[in-house]
Amino acid sequence: MKITKNELIEQLKEQENDIRRLRRSLGQAHLDLEPAQYLSSPVFETKVCEHSRGVIQRGCAEWDKNVTEPEFNGDWERINTYIKSVQGIGWKWEDDYTKNGQFAWCGAFAAFCYNKLRFNIRMKIFPSCYRLWNAWGGTSRKVSELNHGDIVVVYTSADRSPSYGNHITICMSFPDNDGNFETIEGNARGQGPSGDFQEGVIRRKRNVKDIAHIYRPASEDYDE
Repeated sequence: MKITKNELIEQLKEQENDIRRLRRSLGQAHLDLEPAQYLSSPVFETKVCEHSRGVIQRGCAEWDKNVTEPEFNGDWERINTYIKSVQGIGWKWEDDYTKNGQFAWCGAFAAFCYNKLRFNIRMKIFPSCYRLWNAWGGTSRKVSELNHGDIVVVYTSADRSPSYGNHITICMSFPDNDGNFETIEGNARGQGPSGDFQEGVIRRKRNVKDIAHIYRPASEDYDE
């Protein structure tokens, strides 16, 4: 069977996407293997995050800056702020981010949005899905119902593994009748501020069926 040039181009694009996904998976495994002294996590009574409006506003302000992966020609150097500065996770020892897939930075972006949280929480817990689950999975910070500003870990793999999830997002809306809710997230593919489909800090819709875990920090976790 003869394959057309356009079909070959589409196959190449899909293979490139597969490679990017694999790089992210490897990067996520690297984050999970990094040594970390997790915070003790007693069960605190938690409530709807009073900081949620600020979290979403901070995320949307980054979206407006058109932060993209390097090949999309947006403000890709901004990603280093999420990864290396104390405004994000503060991993100063990491190499400067210059290539798509070099670092799984979805949690670093969420940490930047949650800048009112204590820095040691952002540095030690936010870098990966596993760290969130390991530190907060057995506490009241893990909740069952969505609310604005919640940290939502989703599955992006068809087999819904590993159990702690694949990707960190921030909820921006309640689910509609079809279970769809809006998110803002980093290190993802979706809508940019110009309305174009791109990769970087994006807004998109997710569905509740893809949720692995929902986390909502306790009042004791904030500096204020």
